[in-house]
Amino acid sequence: MTTAAAAEYPTRPIRFVVGFLPGGPSDTIARTVGLKLTDLVKQPVIVDNRAGAGGNLSADIVAHAQPDGHTLLLGTGASLVTAPILGQKLNFNPDKDFLPVTKLGDSMSILCAHPSLPVNNVRELIDYAKAHPGEIAYSSSGIGVSNHLAAELLSSMANIKMLHVPYKGSGAALPALLGGQVKIGFGPLLPAIPHVKTGRLKALGVSGLKRSSGAPDIPTVAEQGLPGFEVNSWYGVFVPAKTPKPVVAQIHKHINAVLAMQDVKDRLAGQGVEVSGSTPEELNAIIQNEKKIWSKVIKQANIKIE
Repeated sequence: MTTAAAAEYPTRPIRFVVGFLPGGPSDTIARTVGLKLTDLVKQPVIVDNRAGAGGNLSADIVAHAQPDGHTLLLGTGASLVTAPILGQKLNFNPDKDFLPVTKLGDSMSILCAHPSLPVNNVRELIDYAKAHPGEIAYSSSGIGVSNHLAAELLSSMANIKMLHVPYKGSGAALPALLGGQVKIGFGPLLPAIPHVKTGRLKALGVSGLKRSSGAPDIPTVAEQGLPGFEVNSWYGVFVPAKTPKPVVAQIHKHINAVLAMQDVKDRLAGQGVEVSGSTPEELNAIIQNEKKIWSKVIKQANIKIE
């Protein structure tokens, strides 16, 4: 496609494929961005929820779509970084089948403890874990998901051993923590905060490199003796690999114009997502850095998905 032809892009409705059910952060981001993008490009942006296999199904669809800029993927690290490291069988190659366009934003997690665990911060957790190796049970929303890997990264950096108890989704992991079946767990920030305020959970730290604007009084894990600790769930836009560069540039320009809008930032902040665009190169650098980190953690913890 020539630059002149790309200037006419888009020529028909744009399909924005999301690998998760309606109502979650990925879906909210896609619908918020898609609505504004519709106004900018004068074509409908249709959000297509294709939930399944932790986002792998949606990635497969976009990997094999026509590379003309009319099919976008809302991509996450689950399918584009950790799935191949975990040995999942994929019908696409994350390295070869996509072009990064822009990051959309990040959401951090919070590490909480049940009140029965006699620790009040990350330093105390590490000391307690060293004195009671393998005794602290922690929850996750599944094997190999971000909150499982966050706990394993903490264990690796702090040189401690804890017991992993996986659940089927965060909707089951949080009640288990509230009920004391497990003693700690990383999870989404917004659902946990009300329980912290009522004393049903203790907030030990947040997973970002800087504190959350929504909970500025909760310190980061990194500032409590584990410098460099960072586990954020990022969201980005990707297109099929053979999409012409002028079209990628058009998409990048339009989406970053949307991300600069204050009402978009405010709406997504209400979902715990901090908006931040990027260049394609910056998004690729994030992916390559995470591959190094999670390859090491997954190998060291011997994490496998059957």
